[in-house]
Amino acid sequence: MQSNLTCDLVLKFLKTNKLMAVATFGKFPWIASVYYTYDRDLNLYFLSDPTTVHAQQIINNPKVAVSICNSLQDINKPKRRLQLWGIAEQISGLDKVKLALKLWKDNLGIINPKLTYKSVKSSMFKITPKRVKLFDQELFKVEDGKEPILEL
Repeated sequence: MQSNLTCDLVLKFLKTNKLMAVATFGKFPWIASVYYTYDRDLNLYFLSDPTTVHAQQIINNPKVAVSICNSLQDINKPKRRLQLWGIAEQISGLDKVKLALKLWKDNLGIINPKLTYKSVKSSMFKITPKRVKLFDQELFKVEDGKEPILEL
């Protein structure tokens, strides 16, 4: 039985999913589902038009919450999901955007020659996690609400 949450365990979980819900707050709370990718430091990356509600709210208030799970998991079997809060930012700069776009396309298996730095240069966002909670009832034999937390 595993008792401590590690970056490697979080990375292993992130590999098994592709869609996350990102919650933002401006004049009102908002939540959006976006396809994500990640790097070895647990940073999450996603593409979003900068005029969307969630992108505008991130630009004005970078604090976000994220939830990732497989919505097809059987309710009668051990549950797996991840929650985190972190700081989001709109990425700029040729090298940073190109790297994030490459990760995004590679990890999601996207083959679209129209997705280039030029077409996404203001649409790439990064979330730097500050606190991660992993619910994995097979890995962590704890009461609900007592799941391990990784502070970053």
